[in-house]
Amino acid sequence: MGEDSYPYQFVDERGEAQGILVDLWLEWARQTDKPIMFVSRHWTDALDQLSDGNADIHIGMAATPARKTLFAFSEAISHVSTYLYLHHEIPAGVDVSMLEPYQVGIVAGSSHEADLLALSPRIIFKRYKNRHDLLQAVLNSEVKVFAGMDGYLRDKQVNKQIVGLFPLSNRILIKKIPLRPAVNHGNQSLLVEINLGFASIDKARLDAIEERWLGINRQQTGIKIATAINLEPFISVGGDKHLHGLYVDLWNLWSDKTGIPISFVTGDMNQSLDMVKSGQADVHIGYPESEKFKTGLLRSQLLYQVKSRLHSYGEPIADLNSLAGKRVGAVPTAPYLAELKQAMPNVQLKLYDSVTAMIEAAKDGHIGSFVASASWTHHYLVLNDVWSQFYAYPDLEFVTDIYVLTNHTSPGLSKRIKAGFELIDFQEFKEIERKWILNARDRIFDAQMNSLSFSQEQEAYLQSLSSLRIGYLKAWKPMEFTNDKGAFSGINSDVARVITTQLGLKMEAIEFDEWQSLIDALINGDVDIAGSVAETAERRKQLLFSEPYWPSPWALATPINTSVIFNLQELSGQRLAIVEGYELVRKLMGADYGIELVLVADPRAGLKAVMNGKADAFVDKTINMAAELKLGEYEHVKMSVLADFSDQHSHFGVHPSRAELIPLMNMAIDTINQGSREVIYQNWIETLPPLNQDSQVFKWCIAVIIILLLLIGGLFLFRFAMSKERRKRKQLENKLNELTHFDPLTGFPNRSLLDDRLEQSVLLHCREQATFSVLFIDVSGFKKVNKELGHKAGDDLLKIVAVELKSCFRRSDTLARFGSNEFVAILNKTKDLDLVCQVADTILSHLSQTFEHKGIKLTVSASIGIAMYPADGDNVVELLKSADKLMYRAKQSGGNCYKSS
Repeated sequence: MGEDSYPYQFVDERGEAQGILVDLWLEWARQTDKPIMFVSRHWTDALDQLSDGNADIHIGMAATPARKTLFAFSEAISHVSTYLYLHHEIPAGVDVSMLEPYQVGIVAGSSHEADLLALSPRIIFKRYKNRHDLLQAVLNSEVKVFAGMDGYLRDKQVNKQIVGLFPLSNRILIKKIPLRPAVNHGNQSLLVEINLGFASIDKARLDAIEERWLGINRQQTGIKIATAINLEPFISVGGDKHLHGLYVDLWNLWSDKTGIPISFVTGDMNQSLDMVKSGQADVHIGYPESEKFKTGLLRSQLLYQVKSRLHSYGEPIADLNSLAGKRVGAVPTAPYLAELKQAMPNVQLKLYDSVTAMIEAAKDGHIGSFVASASWTHHYLVLNDVWSQFYAYPDLEFVTDIYVLTNHTSPGLSKRIKAGFELIDFQEFKEIERKWILNARDRIFDAQMNSLSFSQEQEAYLQSLSSLRIGYLKAWKPMEFTNDKGAFSGINSDVARVITTQLGLKMEAIEFDEWQSLIDALINGDVDIAGSVAETAERRKQLLFSEPYWPSPWALATPINTSVIFNLQELSGQRLAIVEGYELVRKLMGADYGIELVLVADPRAGLKAVMNGKADAFVDKTINMAAELKLGEYEHVKMSVLADFSDQHSHFGVHPSRAELIPLMNMAIDTINQGSREVIYQNWIETLPPLNQDSQVFKWCIAVIIILLLLIGGLFLFRFAMSKERRKRKQLENKLNELTHFDPLTGFPNRSLLDDRLEQSVLLHCREQATFSVLFIDVSGFKKVNKELGHKAGDDLLKIVAVELKSCFRRSDTLARFGSNEFVAILNKTKDLDLVCQVADTILSHLSQTFEHKGIKLTVSASIGIAMYPADGDNVVELLKSADKLMYRAKQSGGNCYKSS
């Protein structure tokens, strides 16, 4: 036998023979009552072992013509599919003949060589002594194409690396090969004995052996997954009648990683469990199995963890004590009921059949709050346009484990499922989760904070720090402040907590009354770090700085009856209030603005100075000023964002004694993605007291909040041109943007803008679980015109064609020029494929007419491929690839339009 052909024949860590063929032969030995002994060698040595007479039988191999001259073969006892594995840099869809420029890695003496030469005689091989050496060469990038068997590798880490570099979706089937035991010629009686022994083994036993090692037996083409539906955003049926959701995407990715096809069968929760128990399905997609609710099935894999929280209607929950004596809703099957009773012993628990029923009960006042899956509730409330009426309480959280379930009779399938999920990268898990879970607080993978890896020196340094002293201002909402419980709160608190959690440090928060005293303490080393410190040349002499972590533009507060000001130069000769200690003070004193500065202790004092006429304007960070204005105490003050200071960002200032901390802090800051920033922002803006909606300041603050939401996304839209020079610059920027994003000949969006529009369409339709279509249009006939009449005539014809194409689409659609004679159209919210086909027919009709150019009649023809989201792809690349492929089929078949079946 060979020693490293996992999972068919190999030697384990203890030196014992293992694998499918080994177990088949052990069963043969029990059936025939004849003892056997395995002798393992490298592949070519194993063949020599038999031919030299040092073994009676070879355990099983492919019967190639060359081997038939050396050995006699029995009937097949198993099968294996062999594949060419292609590096991810090689385009998908190539065939074997197109791989001639590459050296193909193979194990010397394997059947792959003869099989591949039969497919393409010009293939060049790079031979390796054994499978281990071949795989090491693959990982070292010595070869970009290699031949191998189906199945998964024994070494999990190597398996994950290879699947990442050589996706199974790109592999090419070489051959399905029967594996036959072999003997030397002339030993016919032994062949008969082998065949009789295997023929006497029960077929179910043979299938069980294959299932143990492969997860599925040879009769199966894939696995069948039972699932309940209407569990948004985890599982639901979309407008295309296909299943969508977080669990579905995880399983589809599992299928891509393993190469094993999957199919779904649906029912309610009890029916889906019964399907697995009765054998109608192989797997349950994911169930909240717990010690309290046991299904009797095998927990094969922890698929996900669902967070459940308290939700209230009308007003937020101040704290748990406020619910004492009130009714709280829950579902009777919730695995966290005991924890809920322990956390809230003074409430009356009322059970409901569904979360929908609890939502209605909360609206009717029958219960004060309810506990339910946060992401499901969020999804339901958003779809029903009542999200703003409900509040989630963030400080109480219950986590429910969701398990993939299989039958205890299928241990091989359970093992294969686990091995498949181990192939998925953490980042891939996070991307799927972000696609479906709207609120970052409800995500599991984003919340797994200890994902950073440190060197030994960095680990030792972090362990040497007992805690991290963070200085903050006690009244600078919402960036940082002391809450009513005396704790450090605000945006900087949340960001600092991410950093300290990632680094495994304790946070010691130290309160300061004034900004200047905080900066002095940081410079003197009384605190280690402080947030929202501007990085300037002067401060760099005394402090170190982290990477930017938060947009921090400046705003101006002025009396409501004055003109809007967007640049500080317009305040020349006027009094400007500013908080003492701000770095902006130094900038304004050094600049020739002609402004009289009025120093104040805090933002509230600055706004009062404007209200009382002691200052003409007050300057502060936009988000802090908006927070103060939202309190409703400054009805005669309005706010505007300063265009000349709109691109400022917050940094953490760090005392030089903590220099080693800087790169570690930056690693932690990098983990805070845009979604996390938005949740932090919304958390602290939404916790501020509401404005009196009748006041003037309310209208201004609503505008401010909209502005800030845009600023958080990195779009600073308020760069107003206040001079002739600025107007010219804006015109130049517009021209540059036009050249960057639009095709100059047709005026259509170009490839760059198309990618962005497609990405937006995917995000929009994913959230709404709607469909849209992508048309890939190839227009032929330009080459002939260019050749016969010149390129100027070809360009003129292209413009005519562009006008015709544009007339076929709605204003809400996107029509882009993809290549020289290729166009791509995005038709948003198209539920009916027939309607899309009507658009395609209209295009073909418009382009079938004869066009005239300078008295010469010209004709073109078109081929169109139609791809539908998400049936033909759930991302930009897959949609374009599908539409392009379908267009090519239309072109090859001589038709004009081709859509997916």
